[in-house]
Amino acid sequence: MVRRGSAGVLDSIDALMLRFVRDERLSAGQLVVLRGGERILSRVYGNAPPAGYRTVSSQTMFRIASCSKMFTCAAIDTLHRRGKLDLRIRVFPLLGIDTPALAGDQPDLRIDDITVQHLVDHAGGWNVHKPIQIPGGPFIDAVHWDPMFRMRQVAIDLGLAVPPTKMQLARYMYGKPLQFTPGTQDYKTTRGNSYSNFGYVLLGMVVEAVTGGRYIDFVRDGIDGKGAWPDVLVSPMLIGAKNPLEVWYDEPKVGLSALEPQSEVRLPFTSGGGGFITDLMDSAAGLMTNAETLARFASRHAAFGMGGRAPGTERDGGMAGVYSEVISRPNAVDCAFLFNRTDFGDEGRTMDVFLGLLKTLLDAL
Repeated sequence: MVRRGSAGVLDSIDALMLRFVRDERLSAGQLVVLRGGERILSRVYGNAPPAGYRTVSSQTMFRIASCSKMFTCAAIDTLHRRGKLDLRIRVFPLLGIDTPALAGDQPDLRIDDITVQHLVDHAGGWNVHKPIQIPGGPFIDAVHWDPMFRMRQVAIDLGLAVPPTKMQLARYMYGKPLQFTPGTQDYKTTRGNSYSNFGYVLLGMVVEAVTGGRYIDFVRDGIDGKGAWPDVLVSPMLIGAKNPLEVWYDEPKVGLSALEPQSEVRLPFTSGGGGFITDLMDSAAGLMTNAETLARFASRHAAFGMGGRAPGTERDGGMAGVYSEVISRPNAVDCAFLFNRTDFGDEGRTMDVFLGLLKTLLDAL
């Protein structure tokens, strides 16, 4: 039910979205707003689809990029609350990894100290973004190299003609240096620079090691009960046919194939040419769903971090062909929106302005 006086705010939210979609020339999007877990607004935005795709609806599936991590945090939290996973357990020993994939690599002496909690907090010791001076603390260098977006190179380094498995990737990274001692820094102290997609791939592997099943099956059936989240899927690049509900991705760039690493085949960024493979980064950035499912999940689980619904938190995700956002406000309002493109005008400042206006409206509900 929409409260008296809220209808005008909802109209303003819809108008804000329509203006953003028009100004940014976006071809597909979804928006859902919940209050107290009940839907009060659901809108879709889209042009005529390309050949072979369906018109955008509320059921259309979008890749959600790093919003996938919200489901991974909930999976880890669920296993912990059920007494099946100690957050202090050391990850590489748990996964049975004690030798690097490349014979010439020497594992960092600190790598076996990485725990599950460290990975959740982006405190595992990797800094792939930019060097940072910690106030009153050490200078932390950066490697400027995210393996999840360099899967072709990883396969080449390993001498593979096909993409590596997640275990091969984990063993490859087991031989690479850390940039800081695990647990001494985290997402906040590094101002986001220690953000680790690979760390969340490891968390998905932890879920599989503890449950004995697939990560995606536990997300769909284990977090809130069997069949709780049927609209959460892995966006397929390696396995299975394309889901007919999956949206088209608006990204013109092409690159050398990560699916055929020893070839000179060039593919769209969104289909293997961007260096990433969604199947291998399921728990980090490889899931797909719709805006309604994202908002409903945030009404039960933290948008960022672990635990139940976390007012005042939000999470975004962006990779070639997709932008995702989940917002939980203090007034019991949860919102999610999805677009089929990741680049916006004015180097992202346009999105910042849009988000500020949207959150002001959400707080008025």
